Amino acid sequence: MRRLRPVLVVLLLLLAAVLVAAPAGARKKPKPKHKPVPVGFTPALLAGTWNGTWNNTRFNTNGTLTLTVAATATTLGWTATISGNTFGCAPPAPQTFTLPKGTGPNHWNAAGFSIAGSNAAFGDFAATYVYKGGTLTASGKNLACAPGLSFTVAGHFAAKTFTATATITLPNGGGTAITNVSLTR
Repeated sequence: MRRLRPVLVVLLLLLAAVLVAAPAGARKKPKPKHKPVPVGFTPALLAGTWNGTWNNTRFNTNGTLTLTVAATATTLGWTATISGNTFGCAPPAPQTFTLPKGTGPNHWNAAGFSIAGSNAAFGDFAATYVYKGGTLTASGKNLACAPGLSFTVAGHFAAKTFTATATITLPNGGGTAITNVSLTR
């Protein structure tokens, strides 16, 4: 029995070593911390300068488009600067919009934003951004430089890209023209 005691002690020590070492080796590595996904839209999600181009495939015209988006905790502001003969007209002056937090047209909230108005560059227009899905839709008509012309826009914001297609309905039964837009931030 004395001979078994040293063997038993060695086995117990070996078993103890395995039990102590196993949990250390079996420990899971901590998961990397990810930025939490926002629960809703905030202006900061679009803040920055978005640069790119537009191309009208029917008339083979093109130009640049820059959206400068500014964000505060309570306002969403942006300026659109367009070059080229948009809608067959001379380039418009930069267009600036400021939307406070709230509901209804010309406001932003957790669902996105909407804007409605009238100006020389876009005529009578409306635009809606839906945060869930990243979609932007817009329409306009009665442009000062192109009476009878109307347009619709279907676009999508992703992390650092914006793409859109504008369908322009020409006056007097002139058919349609397609303009593609591509921007990066």
